[in-house]
Amino acid sequence: MFIAGIDGGGTHTRIEMRDMDNCLVRRGDFGPFNINSIGETAFRGLLREVFAWCGGMENCARLCVGAAGISNPKVGEILGEELAQAGFAGQWKLCGDQEIALRGAMDGPGVVIISGTGSICFGKNAAGQTARSGGFGHLIDDGGSGYALGRDVLACAVRSVDGRIQAPELLQAVCDRLDSGPEGIVPFVYSPKTDKAAIARYSYVALDLAERGDEASLEILRQGAGELSELVRAVQVRLNMPGCRIAMLGGLLTEENAYRRVVAEVLSRLGTVTDAAHSALWGAAQMAWELN
Repeated sequence: MFIAGIDGGGTHTRIEMRDMDNCLVRRGDFGPFNINSIGETAFRGLLREVFAWCGGMENCARLCVGAAGISNPKVGEILGEELAQAGFAGQWKLCGDQEIALRGAMDGPGVVIISGTGSICFGKNAAGQTARSGGFGHLIDDGGSGYALGRDVLACAVRSVDGRIQAPELLQAVCDRLDSGPEGIVPFVYSPKTDKAAIARYSYVALDLAERGDEASLEILRQGAGELSELVRAVQVRLNMPGCRIAMLGGLLTEENAYRRVVAEVLSRLGTVTDAAHSALWGAAQMAWELN
């Protein structure tokens, strides 16, 4: 018998198997999990691939799946159907990726702020109450995320083109990355082939130039850090946790870069900023272990 945790992401699905003594057996990596992006047929195929890798779900005692996009009721329905077909008869839990991120980040009360392509904050207090802020998608939210930084870099570039601001180094870096002149910015941004991940990659223009002291890039990072601090503050207020521990997660905040430093400085005014103790995948497996 074994237990398992799944971290279902937009580009990768990771799974951790543990034995009944809660010791690691092995980890696996598969394709994207988000049903909203890959569709129902591909989602079912992914689940079957993962379950086959486990060697048979009839031997799985407990399972926790943490993923983005679970507000789509189809996710739980299909997951339940595929588990039944795979012979699973144990306990299972489906939750948001922010919940497994917090469980992996720390024991006890605190807040996790996540900034990758998107952004979200999630917290739990000593009474077990939880709250989240953000995570409503790039069209209306995701402040302080990679997408938001990349969008602001491109916005800064076009403003520099017509003289509304002076950001020559940033404009040149954008053009170099596009391999075109300024006239290539708008076609790139509005092309049907340009998705949110493509925009998010331009966040690295600001990260690179900020290391050299470029003021326009530093201002973009400061604005992003301010957005993340608003997410954290909102959760702290709702859970009555002033000064709590704050763990930073997500691609932009777990690597050593200028943005991580700026965000850490801003968040230190709200609480004790810490590194995550473990990954979200570890958190998923631990939550599976803790299922009653």
